[in-house]
Amino acid sequence: MKKILILLLISNIVFCQKTDYIKKLDTVYIAFKNHKKTKRNIYTDNFREYLFALDLKEKDKSNLLIFSKPDRKNSLTDKNHPVIDTRIENSSFLRKNKLNIVGINFLKKFKEEYIVCELLSKPKVFYIVDFSEKKKGNVNVYRVFLLNYCPIGE
Repeated sequence: MKKILILLLISNIVFCQKTDYIKKLDTVYIAFKNHKKTKRNIYTDNFREYLFALDLKEKDKSNLLIFSKPDRKNSLTDKNHPVIDTRIENSSFLRKNKLNIVGINFLKKFKEEYIVCELLSKPKVFYIVDFSEKKKGNVNVYRVFLLNYCPIGE
């Protein structure tokens, strides 16, 4: 019985640390894999949309996180450097950033409102790590924007 309580306590502490760590990040990587709760729409070569279904239990309602990679050709940053929207990274990048990569299994533990209003609320840069396009140990990483909003009531 003591072992079960100790394991429960340790898992609860680790879970809280993960959410606090993600709240403090300025760059968040979201893992995309072919899964029944994920969907990728490719409209053109440079415009993509990634959907993450968080809760499919309610009838005709699903909490979706929607990330979009717009078609931005020749965009410049504040310092007149080109914005790089697509990168190809190797396995050392994944090892280096493994704490910064969030998967659907972690996200589906929360409601959409908590994710948008609390977990990912501060100004952050989002990247999708697309594991469905993995070739020779390399993965494509796309800079995306979170299209969900935090509802504000009066």
